[in-house]
Amino acid sequence: MAKRESVGKTEKVIEVPKWERVFDDFRALSDETLRLEEPKKEKFLETMSKFLTKQNWPFLLPYKLTLEACTHCGTCAEACSVYIGSGKKKIYSPVYRSDMLRKIYKKHFTLSGKLFGSLVGAKDPSEEDINALAEAVWRCTICRRCAMACPFGLDNGLITREARKIFADIGIAPDELKDKGVENHLKFGSAPKIPYEGLMNILEFLKEEIEEEKGVEVETPVDKKGAKYLVMNNAGDYLAFTETVQGIVEIMNYVNADWTLNSPNTGVFDVVNYGLFYSDEDFVRVMKAHVETINKLEPEYVVVGECGHAYDALAHFMKDLIPPEERPFKVISFMELVDGWIREGKLKLDKEKNPEPVTFHDSCKWGRTGGIYEEPRRILKAACKDFREMHPNREWNHCCGGGSGFAIMHKDDFFKFRMETYGRVKAEQLRQTGAKIVATICANCKAQFRELVEYWKLDMRYAGVSELVANALVY
Repeated sequence: MAKRESVGKTEKVIEVPKWERVFDDFRALSDETLRLEEPKKEKFLETMSKFLTKQNWPFLLPYKLTLEACTHCGTCAEACSVYIGSGKKKIYSPVYRSDMLRKIYKKHFTLSGKLFGSLVGAKDPSEEDINALAEAVWRCTICRRCAMACPFGLDNGLITREARKIFADIGIAPDELKDKGVENHLKFGSAPKIPYEGLMNILEFLKEEIEEEKGVEVETPVDKKGAKYLVMNNAGDYLAFTETVQGIVEIMNYVNADWTLNSPNTGVFDVVNYGLFYSDEDFVRVMKAHVETINKLEPEYVVVGECGHAYDALAHFMKDLIPPEERPFKVISFMELVDGWIREGKLKLDKEKNPEPVTFHDSCKWGRTGGIYEEPRRILKAACKDFREMHPNREWNHCCGGGSGFAIMHKDDFFKFRMETYGRVKAEQLRQTGAKIVATICANCKAQFRELVEYWKLDMRYAGVSELVANALVY
């Protein structure tokens, strides 16, 4: 493969090595990460064995049930956005991907598989099979739409994540999530390494923008101890989707809330937890860092901004993984907070300020795993003149294709995979609404929509719900 590069008035051709195909036409893992020539089978089986014990207690029962009980009926495939968007290619079926691990499980961890081998669907994997599986698990955003469709409630998304855990344990995970994500987060306070001075400059800019646009004075408190509300945002919002943070700042000031943001000076201020996508160990490392940081500031509520996987981590998993005495605070989403304030009459909104037709995208982590469906709809109906549903919606909505960290993964034309599979399905959904704005409450979804709108030439823009609420405020 070659690319052209201009040097002055001349042009030279640079040969770029083409990565080996190990599963399909794309790669999510670099050669350096996947280490193709390194034998992995022994380590893989050893780690897989570990995750089939009580050590993996939060997931063990549904994990083994899904490995053992699948009847291959194909119902999950018809619900899978990537399978549908790919033109129903067999390799993108949830069962095909799960079977790659299921065959190994049957061969090495069941008596029937050890005795009868391929007769019962068992297979001893080759090194090539292991490499292919390492890539295959990054063709699924773990949206869990397949689990909604399964007549037995089996969860192929869980199988995908369990396989990712095995690979992470032997040092194979996308650098965007591991090195640039979790490790940067723990070392610098945020995945994009925003320094204290940089954060303060961003907040000062947003303060000036609000005051100039609206003619009102606002405050952006930071690291305030004992505030009722500690608002934690996805760090990407501070850099790429500042309108979301600006909206949150304006709303908190409008209701005169006792609130604060936090900075790297207190620990981690980025509410994301990339470990959720691929590793229990890294997931818990980040969660503990969140808890330690929050407890320094002693808020009554931790308010999760527009970040679905952060809400899943802090509102749900934390209850099982962190003892109650170590988390004296309550966790609430910003949508729940705003919805309550609208119904209490604390937020006065004028729909005419948002006259364009608006639709809402149910992000997978907010919806299928978080149960946040009606709050953003009530908010948008109160703030926008023309709210339209996309179909299907709520628990049956299609993943945008940016989930599970995909929105920040671009290597080896992975961007094309996102646009041509998940993206194809979502683009058609959006077109059918006739909306000019797609509202969402997830930074991954915003990043995907930013590229999706351009790729498919959609006549619309994306926006955070907080941005639209702030725009509708009546002073």
